[in-house]
Amino acid sequence: MPKYVGLDVHKRTCQATVMDEHGAIIEQKNFRNRLEDVERFFDDVEDAKVAMEAGYFWQPVYEFLESRGYEVKLAHPFKTRIIAEAKIKTDASDSEALTQLLNLDWLPTSYVPRDEIRELRDLVRLHVYLVREDQVQKQDPR
Repeated sequence: MPKYVGLDVHKRTCQATVMDEHGAIIEQKNFRNRLEDVERFFDDVEDAKVAMEAGYFWQPVYEFLESRGYEVKLAHPFKTRIIAEAKIKTDASDSEALTQLLNLDWLPTSYVPRDEIRELRDLVRLHVYLVREDQVQKQDPR
């Protein structure tokens, strides 16, 4: 039986909700945002589709889960209005909303480039950062 997992990923923590195909919540858990802890949580979750929001800390978790064979969907943060407009806004409610949207096949997704393109994009970002730093140093050489 397929399971659905919503992950609300932050710098230090992750909040997960696991749901069955009928929409019943099986588990909700908060754990540290370290790959060992993500792996430990997913040890008990097999045959799952995973939804996570495209925030600042999505990439390592996304790549880890994808490498383990999970079908991972990256939710578009501006289009997941159900989360942004919720009256009760907690990490648990956010992960639950992601799970429900995934289960209903209503999750608005973001484009995730292939690994090679992500690496190239990261190099370009680093280049732009270093050029700007160099320009700042030339303007104010204290």
